[in-house]
Amino acid sequence: MVTADVEPLPAAEQLLLRGVWVVAAPHQPPRRRDVLLDGNRIGDWSTPGDLTVGDATPVVPAADLWLGPCLVDPYSHLEEAHGLVEDLPRLAVEALRGGYGTVALSPQATPWRDQPQELITGCRHGLELLSWGSFTAGGAGQNFSNHGALLAAGAVGLAEECCPGHPQLLFRGLQWQADAHRRGQGSPLAMAPRDPQLQAGGLAREEADALRLGLPMDPVASELLPLRQLLQAVELVDGATGLRLLNVSTAAAVACLQHHHRTMDTAVHWWHLVEDTSCLGRLSDSWRVQPSLGGRQDRQALQQAVRQGLITCITVNHRAIDHHQQLLPVEERPPGLAGHAHVLPLLWRELVEGLDLPVEHLWWLLCWGAQQFLGHPPKTLKPGSSRWLLFSPNDPWTMPCHGSGRGGGNRPWQGRTVQGRVVASGLTPGRWLAKP
Repeated sequence: MVTADVEPLPAAEQLLLRGVWVVAAPHQPPRRRDVLLDGNRIGDWSTPGDLTVGDATPVVPAADLWLGPCLVDPYSHLEEAHGLVEDLPRLAVEALRGGYGTVALSPQATPWRDQPQELITGCRHGLELLSWGSFTAGGAGQNFSNHGALLAAGAVGLAEECCPGHPQLLFRGLQWQADAHRRGQGSPLAMAPRDPQLQAGGLAREEADALRLGLPMDPVASELLPLRQLLQAVELVDGATGLRLLNVSTAAAVACLQHHHRTMDTAVHWWHLVEDTSCLGRLSDSWRVQPSLGGRQDRQALQQAVRQGLITCITVNHRAIDHHQQLLPVEERPPGLAGHAHVLPLLWRELVEGLDLPVEHLWWLLCWGAQQFLGHPPKTLKPGSSRWLLFSPNDPWTMPCHGSGRGGGNRPWQGRTVQGRVVASGLTPGRWLAKP
């Protein structure tokens, strides 16, 4: 047998990972296994020492590596399929590099995804793409889109990035959804508890950090009031079980959910688990996100909600922004962060190493819980699958600094070292992923 180090990784068709940690199924602890990779598929696996291979098969000592199913991003943006800043191929490359195998696209696009012909679905460039249909026409919160036509055309569900302007739209939508669930035809309705009028242009939560830095402040009420409205509506509509809460962001919202007697599928924007307003300076490139970034208390409350299972999945909320737009004053930039490759490494640092969160729980948040958020049953990892990733928590790399070219200028941590990366995926040609 040819013994090889993890770097450089062998290019042989068959390869044995010796003693790799495997995260295979929800609610099951990881186990060490010997795993045979046959091309881009898992050929076989066994307890360490039970799997034998021929002398020509390279063997990689993999005691520090983790093998798990590809990640699922339940909500991100692609504003134009053939855009100048980003297009489908670039999104696929970025997502696959981060270990993602599925990305569900927001309705927010040009044109808005409120018509069946605007949906993007299917396998594109190796990535499974899903589309949320818009709950209201143009996302304006005034009139329904054609829900039936969107769902018949393959929309994974309906979504809205703020609460509708007319409360009766919410009640009617929940009633329609509850009726569909009773007929066995239900689909998720993802709604962000956000009131843009109350937000009033604020971009950081209203507290001492925002005041110190002179940033426009976003009151907690812009999230808390619409959240209470959503929770009350669910109580009033019998059978409204398909509502998903999209990207909660404050300690007040966590406290509200803790006192609500019904557990709901709830998502958080990954950046809110990694950074807060106390960590960033006035000139930071990473302020402008939606929902607004909160303070240390908000981040700690969200992390504890993750530990408690109150938050059930994590969104990437990827949105690429032109380099020139990123040079604008922070108040004038479009909101959003680009990139998938840094999500797993930075969340591993924060949650697994920082909070001692079990690895299988992190995979639930980034994979199985995300599938559940999308209304899909969790899929286990098993021999024969090509939907796997190989993660090295100890492999450092430097976040590239982007110039004025294509690909977006709003990636966080530009020029900083990130510890950990996805080194291989069964969905990419040749398996192995080069460092960025």
